[in-house]
Amino acid sequence: MRDKDFFVVGVGASAGGTAPLFDFFSNIPANPGVAFVIVRHLNRNYKSQMKALLSKHTYLPIYTIAGGEAINPDCIYLMPENTNVQIKDYHFFLEIRKADEIINYAIDDFFISLASDCKEKAIGIILSGMGTDGTKGATAIEQGGGIVMVQNPGSSEYNGMTNSAIYNDHPDYILYPQEMGKNLLEYINSKHKVG
Repeated sequence: MRDKDFFVVGVGASAGGTAPLFDFFSNIPANPGVAFVIVRHLNRNYKSQMKALLSKHTYLPIYTIAGGEAINPDCIYLMPENTNVQIKDYHFFLEIRKADEIINYAIDDFFISLASDCKEKAIGIILSGMGTDGTKGATAIEQGGGIVMVQNPGSSEYNGMTNSAIYNDHPDYILYPQEMGKNLLEYINSKHKVG
């Protein structure tokens, strides 16, 4: 039986989200005891350099999701291009994006599956981006007993996603990216003490 007694943190980012990702992970220690899954809006054929770039800002190992693998704590997972990712029984599942899909809701898609699978162990983070992706997923996480953090819109290069989450979901935390790590770990530690 797999040990599932750890939090899974979904991090949704779109336009303007790269610098906030770096700020966030620069403030996460080497052994936080949680898993991080980064879901970004990427053009279908775009070859992301995020793994190489993010490695300069974190102590954690970074993996591109292959599909089917188990999720482990103290790791960062990246959604590959032209896919949507879901989580079930603490394993990853990938789907190729539909050819006729115009609006990308990859963050909602992952957050909703995260809420269903991890319940109170689910944490959603929404960073800079246009549109409203992440709002429905954030609501699902809250309803499942997890929490949501949103980047302060004043620090977002594009604040469509952050404003939408704030107005529609009422997240637990509205913070600058560099503040999120400290608050995240304090929350997790408080839950472990209660448990």
